Amino acid sequence: MRAFLLLFLVGCTHDIEAYRPSDVKSARNLDVLFVLDDSADRASYAAMESQLDVLQTRLAETDGQLPSLHVGVVTTDLGVSGTLDTVPGPAVDGCSGDGKGGKLQRFASSASADYLEDLRGADGTRTRNYSSDDLTLELGELTNPAAAGAGCEYEQPLEAMRRALDPATNPGFIRPDAMLSIVFLTNEDDCSLSRGAMLDPSDGTLGPSSDYRCTAQGVVCDPDEPGTEGKKFNCRPREGSQFMVDVSEYEAFLNGYKPDRKDISVAAVAGPRSKFVVRNIGGPTLQPSCQGTSGSALPAVRIGALVDSFGGAMIDSCTQEGAYQQIAAPIVERQRTCFPSMTAASEPDCTVVEVAGDTELELDRCTTGDAGPCWYSYTDAAACPSGGNIGVAIKRGTTSAPEGSRLEARCFVR
Repeated sequence: MRAFLLLFLVGCTHDIEAYRPSDVKSARNLDVLFVLDDSADRASYAAMESQLDVLQTRLAETDGQLPSLHVGVVTTDLGVSGTLDTVPGPAVDGCSGDGKGGKLQRFASSASADYLEDLRGADGTRTRNYSSDDLTLELGELTNPAAAGAGCEYEQPLEAMRRALDPATNPGFIRPDAMLSIVFLTNEDDCSLSRGAMLDPSDGTLGPSSDYRCTAQGVVCDPDEPGTEGKKFNCRPREGSQFMVDVSEYEAFLNGYKPDRKDISVAAVAGPRSKFVVRNIGGPTLQPSCQGTSGSALPAVRIGALVDSFGGAMIDSCTQEGAYQQIAAPIVERQRTCFPSMTAASEPDCTVVEVAGDTELELDRCTTGDAGPCWYSYTDAAACPSGGNIGVAIKRGTTSAPEGSRLEARCFVR
């Protein structure tokens, strides 16, 4: 990837305010992994599908094009085999063997591989591995597939994520130089098993055979009285469970997955954690924490803890409002060039020069309808949270930067 350098004019007079040097960034390669609940009572993600134009618009804001994309979907169905099991246990509730084993699923996508590939070329063209030539259509087929809905009722999204990111499971999907965005799509909490014996319906010591076993073994609240009715407080992942993998293990896995953990964003479209209520209807059951047009959802305590550790967004599964806006924000933030001290009243005066060997080309400031290359300033509270939320970016359009070139920009305000 080319290195872009932003140099600021440092004035000697009192009426010039200069800013710390910062890179003018170009769009980074981006790998997106969706972890999709494919159980029979899964939620609908039609509300999110209608927002896919928002995702594409935001991702193209860095320099006028989408980054080079890999997009894959793995389901939460890992059958009845825990991470410590040598062989899977007996089948139960649509769960058997290793399920889909963390392998990427194509569903109805026309992609020629198990993941969607949409790469930007040096001349602004796109190289795609799908025949429809419609990225929105393909993303909809992957994230809201009509074919999903017969998977295991004991969802294991966190372990499915870990297995999907193993290059041995899905070779070629994850690129070392790419940013990674992980998005969980589920209306239930995580039930990643260390021992599949937890699902054994004949073991009465674990209570009735239901997904409340995942709650009792995987979540602890105040008071710590699993199965008792009423509203619970301070609910958090239970560590050291005999049957379930600690959430901290998945956090440690992701912490070491990239050289810079800031290259990883984690978000979830799941049930809010603010309402955690247990009812007894012939056995303990967890009450939905939301109900809406997209269905109902249970409080996602374990998933939420992992999302929190990466500063990500927890999006209400029942409304899915602003989903892709929130998912895209941390990705865009890492690719924006921000001026933390600048305000709207101190609009930057910049000279932006593209340097290629002995040749220098000064770029104009973008005007309405300008195809580029040109530079522009923007206001983005999500990506640039400090000061006046102002930054500067380069619009490339369909042109490409000369080989080995760099950008030198000198910006100041009076």
